[in-house]
Order: sequence, then structure tokens, then C-alpha cells
Amino acid sequence: MTTTIGVDLVRHYYEQALNPGRFHELDELLSDDFHDHEALRGIPPTREGLEIKYTMLREGFPDFRFTVEDLVPAGDRIGVRVKVRGTHTGHFMGRPPTGMTFEVDSVGIFRVADQQIAEHWGVFDQFAMLTQLGALMTPSSAIE
Repeated sequence: MTTTIGVDLVRHYYEQALNPGRFHELDELLSDDFHDHEALRGIPPTREGLEIKYTMLREGFPDFRFTVEDLVPAGDRIGVRVKVRGTHTGHFMGRPPTGMTFEVDSVGIFRVADQQIAEHWGVFDQFAMLTQLGALMTPSSAIE
């Protein structure tokens, strides 16, 4: 496996599968035993779990988008930094639409095996997202 294949897989994962919501693309991109270490409580850490997670996000943020900023290959691992954006125009986690937008960073590591993504570890700045959406108080709003 060359690092070019891994970089191309990860870019395709974001730009051709997740951004447009074409989850059927995940069948070819992810190994049968794919494991997502960034899984949310109650959502399985599998390919099916990814579809559940991103369907839920797209319902609340129909324009939900990743922009790949950096891809860094290292053997069978690909490090990635992405910008994540969206506008809250649908219901999300029991909250009605606010029309507010968010833009946060997310970093991840993908392990590639046999020309497929086998594992993913990631950190998404949920605190910044919820703050930008007005769901959390900021220190300045707590003082006012």
C-alpha cells in the first residue's frame, strides 16, 4: 500500500461520501471490520454507526460540510485536519432550528489496510460547536 492510496481514500471519504451524504460509498471505502474510535454513546463504532451519526448531523445541519485542510501520511496511518461547518436549520438533539452557524476544527487519524480504511480515531471540537450555536454559555455571557 502506498501512502498515496491512503491519502486518496481519506480525501474521498470526506469529499465524495460524507459531504454529499452518499453513504453507499462507505461500502467500498471501509473494511468489513472497520472500527470508529470516535463513536458516540448509543451508536455502534461501525460503518452503519457512521451512517447513523452523519444522518443525524445532516438532519440538523443540511449544509454540514468538511473541508480537508491537511492530510499527513505516516506508514499505514493518515493524519487529517478538517474544518467542519454547518447551519442549524433542522432539529438536532431535541433542539429546534436556530439558523445559527458553526465552524470548528476536527483532527483524526485513519489506519489503512488492504486499500481500505480499517480504523478511525478523531477529536471534534463539540464544545466550540455548541458554544457557537448558543447551546452553551460563554464566560462573557455568564458575567452579563
